[in-house]
Amino acid sequence: MSIETTPSSTPDPEWEQITAVLTKDPQPARVFEFEKRPRPAWMMSGEQLRQWAVYARDNAVDAVRYHASHSPYYLGWSVRGYRRLCLKWWQDRHDDYRQQIATAKQMLRASKGKPADEAKYKALVDVRRAEYKAHKKRHWIRTGISGLLVSAGATATMVAGSWWMQLLLALAVVVTGAWFGRPEEPTVAPIVAPTRTSHLGEDTMRRVLVEAGAVPEKRGEEIRGVGIPHTEGPGIAYAVHTPSGIPASVAVGKKQQIAAALGVHSDWLDLAVGSVETLLLIWVASEDPFGVVRRSPLVGHKGALDLWNDGAPILFGKRSNILRMTLRDLMMLIGGRTRSGKGMLLANLNLAMAKDVRINIRLFDGKASGEHNALAPLLATFVKKNPERLALFTRAVLEELDRRADFLDERGKSKLTEDLIDEIGGIEVIEIDELATYTAKGTSPFVEEIVENLCQIAAVGAGLGVLLVLATQVPEVDVVRGRLRQNLVARAAMNTESPQASNTILGDGMAGQGFDASLIPLSQRGRCWLDTPDTGTVPARSGLVEDDDRPPIIAEGRELRKAAKRLPGQWRDPIETRLTAWTGVSSAAGGPKGNGRILRVSLLDQLEAVAKSTGRDCATNTEVFSALAAAEPAKWGQRDGEAGRAWSSRLGKAIKDELEQLGVALEVKRVSGPDGERTPGYALEDILAARNIRK
Repeated sequence: MSIETTPSSTPDPEWEQITAVLTKDPQPARVFEFEKRPRPAWMMSGEQLRQWAVYARDNAVDAVRYHASHSPYYLGWSVRGYRRLCLKWWQDRHDDYRQQIATAKQMLRASKGKPADEAKYKALVDVRRAEYKAHKKRHWIRTGISGLLVSAGATATMVAGSWWMQLLLALAVVVTGAWFGRPEEPTVAPIVAPTRTSHLGEDTMRRVLVEAGAVPEKRGEEIRGVGIPHTEGPGIAYAVHTPSGIPASVAVGKKQQIAAALGVHSDWLDLAVGSVETLLLIWVASEDPFGVVRRSPLVGHKGALDLWNDGAPILFGKRSNILRMTLRDLMMLIGGRTRSGKGMLLANLNLAMAKDVRINIRLFDGKASGEHNALAPLLATFVKKNPERLALFTRAVLEELDRRADFLDERGKSKLTEDLIDEIGGIEVIEIDELATYTAKGTSPFVEEIVENLCQIAAVGAGLGVLLVLATQVPEVDVVRGRLRQNLVARAAMNTESPQASNTILGDGMAGQGFDASLIPLSQRGRCWLDTPDTGTVPARSGLVEDDDRPPIIAEGRELRKAAKRLPGQWRDPIETRLTAWTGVSSAAGGPKGNGRILRVSLLDQLEAVAKSTGRDCATNTEVFSALAAAEPAKWGQRDGEAGRAWSSRLGKAIKDELEQLGVALEVKRVSGPDGERTPGYALEDILAARNIRK
């Protein structure tokens, strides 16, 4: 038997089939791929980091170069900064307490003979003095502690510190001064559209008017919007039509309810009736529109102003719109407590008037500070705290009113028109800063005369181009008499102590109608309720004028007036001519020293002024007697029951006696009178010779 075998190299199909199944190649392992994690937004790449480093280096180099080249400016700023700090320290020490005490003393003197009022005002004086004393004590304590710390630190650094610490100390001194002396920019917040009212529209107004009770709920769907809400100033404006039969004035009367429904303060909302009775105009802001400071439009303005037609751009409304005050027939009262912004409003007004050459600015400052000194070269009259001079001035103004009335009468005009301004002598603006100094009872023997003359000027001056601007921090009836106030048709009420004081400025009952100046925040200096025939009663705030902004405006006003020959001394001023003839000294441009302090002059000076004013180089006895009587009625005036001849005889003897006391002998001669006839009087050459002998 034989066994057949197959060679090992011979393929076996069956075996290969079995092994093929058992030894099948496995599938390759699955590879998982992950996406790269994205780079965070705050992380910079290497290239971005290198670029940032280059930018930082270049910016640092530029900053060093810039500050190194501007170091001379910083040294100047540093000097100005420490000057400002010293002035601020001095102002903080007084803090207007002196003015308050002086006002309280005036009230006390005025209450003589009234035991109740006298006791009240005496207590007020004592309270003000005690407050001032406590304030100065606190101020000195704070100054002493701060000065001790600074001195100790500086001394330790200079004595024990190394050179680089001393260098840093010197640099800190310069930087501190430069910081406080830098040219200040007003803190003006960017105007941002309101957020809570951004959805102001038809649906919102339907809800608001229904919630406020202006429109019944069942008729709310009849409210229709007009146009689209749009940004206007710092707020949003819109208009809607109320349902038929419901006038828009109903919604205007519910201003507080509408403000509550919108979630804003009522001062941030304006409601008005449009061209038809059912059209309601809405303007609303989401924050206080007067919470920002805006620079006066006068800053950077070039050229002359026309205050007769265009008005003075010195105030802003709540929509950031410029409010203009036309000086055509406007008599104005400005009132408010101390530090409420009256001075800023007056500064704006004075700078605007300086750029209208047709306006003669006559300023009486009752505070006797240096606030208005820079403006003196432009002022036709400038006097500080001199009631006697104001009384004489108002007499001269009354005579000027008669002259202007005759001027218009000859031309058949009922009031001054623009084409006659230059011919009549310009527009007279009489500004009295701190009226209480001159009109509070008991402050001077001239109070009643000043008040009476101001009342007459206010009554008839507007149509003749003679205007009053009166400012006071004591808005009381005893200061602003009712007869005077009723003719001051323009009012500006800053923050006041009480609604009654606000009513004294704006009018009786105005506080109850929502125009209460006592609610104006003291932090918003210059904010006021402005009431003029052109604007009605509206909220406003005066523009900001820094000390550094004023010289360029004053310089431009000076050039404009010089070119027009309207600077003091370039034109014949009938008012100052009378004052000079009566007193022997002019108050134009602030008087001889230019600071508004007008001093009494000698009899020789008065005689010289009268002789020069006649234009004949002489003055008759009648002219001399009249000038002296006008200047000092109590001394030179005609007494009750005194005949004219007796008065002349008494004055002649009194003049002779006073001249002898001065040590001069001035003879009465026959001189040429106004009618050409020879009459007793004084020759100018004799007066000048007597003055030289006396010297």
